[in-house]
Amino acid sequence: MHKGYLPVVVVLSTQIDRDVAYRYQLAKWLLLLGYINGNSTDSIYVFVKEVLDYDLALFFQTHQQTIKTMIFGILKTLLETHE
Repeated sequence: MHKGYLPVVVVLSTQIDRDVAYRYQLAKWLLLLGYINGNSTDSIYVFVKEVLDYDLALFFQTHQQTIKTMIFGILKTLLETHE
């Protein structure tokens, strides 16, 4: 902890390189991954549900198509060739 703060890394999926995860954990950072079940010290979805009383997983399920459309639009803009 630095000056009373606990550094936290949030990964909305369960995919993270083991070496990268290990470095965060070795440095005493809290690593919250995208597990749907678990506890509030290892799952971002459980943390948000228990601490903020908000179902983040349901939000992503409900807005899945909108999020997908927005991401594809952004990627299309970024990958367009400008001549």
